[in-house]
Amino acid sequence: MTDLGARLKQARELRDVPLKDIAARTKIAVTALEALERNDFTKLPGGIFGRAFVRAYAIEVGLDPDAVVTDFQEHLEHLEREAAARGAVRPEVTADDRVFLERQRRAVLLLRIGVALLAALSAALLIWRLRPFWQHSTAAPAAAPAPVSAMPPAAAMPPAAAMPPAAAMPPAAEKDPPPAVGSAPAETSTPASPASAPIVVEFKVTRGTWVWSRSDDAAPVSQLYRPGDPQRLEAAGTLSLDVMDAGSFQWTINGQPGKSLGRRGARARVKLTTDTLQTYQQTGQDLGSPKNQD
Repeated sequence: MTDLGARLKQARELRDVPLKDIAARTKIAVTALEALERNDFTKLPGGIFGRAFVRAYAIEVGLDPDAVVTDFQEHLEHLEREAAARGAVRPEVTADDRVFLERQRRAVLLLRIGVALLAALSAALLIWRLRPFWQHSTAAPAAAPAPVSAMPPAAAMPPAAAMPPAAAMPPAAEKDPPPAVGSAPAETSTPASPASAPIVVEFKVTRGTWVWSRSDDAAPVSQLYRPGDPQRLEAAGTLSLDVMDAGSFQWTINGQPGKSLGRRGARARVKLTTDTLQTYQQTGQDLGSPKNQD
């Protein structure tokens, strides 16, 4: 038989919820909740009230209340069989108990529907709030220069007879003719610079966090990252980051730990180039100093 109390306690600790908060919301004494986590069911009231306590606790820690109540009932039945072997009398499940349980199931169903509607509304509100940010990141580039077709048509040009004869042109014009439209003077052109050393950023988050990133001239990427395997970004010359929760962002730059971007809930924007890498990499003094508290 599984350890019901240990499973409830583990679920509560994963959610980081103190017992006093559960007691305040469910109106159940802390001593009764502690007894439930110790599998000491003798401290709980009998009948429907004990099952109501277990159901309320399961809802607060995010477990399936029906499954938890079923496990609790199996524990009670096991204890009752042991007590029966010693001459104890098993308490009877009355009709009132069944009516109460049916009401509890209906209430839990309505609660689930309400939570689902609230989650959908929250998601719609979040998308509406982030819409300007996405539109800004995907905005079209500036308009290109007007094409050659925008020049006046040939019919609007003065006739050839009105043009001065070639002999009247100054010698300098024959020696240095003007450059063609849209072309740059040969003496001002510079060779393309060689590719910069690559920038490699590996990061992970300790909580769900939106991160916007753009590598060189590639299309920007906005994604909600969750705790898990590290992510990897690469760029040849420029890497831009926009982190919505700086306190949960942990990163390395070219294999070297990066500096903390800020506290929990703060927004941080970073633009990495080959000239600014050392600004964001931790030094020996940074590694020896206490880390920012989240």
